[in-house]
Amino acid sequence: MQIKIQFEDAGAASALFPALIYAGLRTLAKLLTAIVPTSAAVALIAALLWLAAALYFFVAITWNREDNWLAAGIIIGVSLLCGGLVADFMAGLVGLGSVSAAALATAGTVLGLLVRTIILVPLSGAFVAGARWIVTEIRRSGAWT
Repeated sequence: MQIKIQFEDAGAASALFPALIYAGLRTLAKLLTAIVPTSAAVALIAALLWLAAALYFFVAITWNREDNWLAAGIIIGVSLLCGGLVADFMAGLVGLGSVSAAALATAGTVLGLLVRTIILVPLSGAFVAGARWIVTEIRRSGAWT
C-alpha cells in the first residue's frame, strides 16, 4: 500500500485565509486569558472564540477543498501548530514583557505542540474523510431533498 498526499489543484480555494483566521482568533483568545487570567467570563469567551475558529477552519478544509484525507490532515495539523506557536508567543510577550523571555517560554512548548500535531494529522484527516463520507451518504439517500 502506498500513501499519496494529493493537494487540490492550483485553482481551488486557498487554505491560507481560514488558517490565518484560526491563528488570529486563537491568538486573541490566548491574549484574553493572559491579560485577565482569573476571570471566568473571559475564559468562557476565549473558549467560545477558539471553538468558533476551529469549527470554521474544519468546515473550510472539509467542504471547500477537495484534498485527500492525508493532505487535509496535514493542512489542519500544521495550521494548528503554527497558530499555537503564535498564540503562545504573543501571550508570553504580554505576560512576561520581554521578547527573549517569550521566545524561551514558547520554545518550551514546541515539543508538546509538535507531538500533538504528529498525532493530530492522521486523526483530523480521518475525521475529514468521515465527515465527507457521511455527507455523501446522506445526499445519496435523499434525506436532504
